[in-house]
Amino acid sequence: MIGGAAAGLGIAAYSGLYARHELQVIPRTFAINKLPDAFQGFRMAQLSDIHLEEYTEPSFLEQAVARINALNPELVLLTGDFISRGPRDPSFAFKAAGVCAEILSTLKAPQRYAILGNHDVAVGSQQIINTLEAHGTPVLVDSYIPIERGHDHFWLSGACDPGTSTCYLDLAIPPMPDAPVLFMCHEPDFVDTVVQHPRFPLIDMMFSGHTHGGQVRLPVVGPLILPPMGKKYVEGLFHFGHMQLYVNKGLGTVGLPFRLNCPAEITDITLVRA
Repeated sequence: MIGGAAAGLGIAAYSGLYARHELQVIPRTFAINKLPDAFQGFRMAQLSDIHLEEYTEPSFLEQAVARINALNPELVLLTGDFISRGPRDPSFAFKAAGVCAEILSTLKAPQRYAILGNHDVAVGSQQIINTLEAHGTPVLVDSYIPIERGHDHFWLSGACDPGTSTCYLDLAIPPMPDAPVLFMCHEPDFVDTVVQHPRFPLIDMMFSGHTHGGQVRLPVVGPLILPPMGKKYVEGLFHFGHMQLYVNKGLGTVGLPFRLNCPAEITDITLVRA
């Protein structure tokens, strides 16, 4: 009995102090149909679910930013949940948003774009948007922009948070795109709605987060902590006909400050022509 309790405490300490701060850089190459010449070999990085400061420390985010800067990407995708809703007062989250935005402003990539997650919306969408944009991080909410290199471009689009809001894909996806469309959406299970939409054929790639990979993964049992709209597509790469979905395991944690067999992730992305 005492031995079992001691083992449990040991696992909790390992999960909270060491495993939660294990950070993997995962290289991924994605083949995109009709990728323009200027983007052959284009480098991007994805970071998701920062959850400052419950429970992610600013120093851990600084470490992640340094790792991304060392990769030298041209574009950084930030796929939501910059802060956490609760257990503390919202004023704590607003302060954390400012710290988060300031640290993200030290990213050296020429471009970075963000979308909101469910925690961001629950705390206050406009305040989070204002804070990020005041520090040079544009936020896409059911909108799209061209990423240009010379005469070539692709479209980067971002949904609102489908877990807390009604998303309008007619606004998020260009109606007649003349180049590939890369789509950011916080909750991966929203893909089941995306594939039913008339503009689904126009989307080449979807990037999500939200699940944290389950945070705690046990042999045989698998992931223990999965949120609504993050139960089917937990982490990694999925295919939906012509479209690919990639789910990043995130940087932070919610509920409890634990990770086990599920390291935090930076995705090191290279685009190539299919």
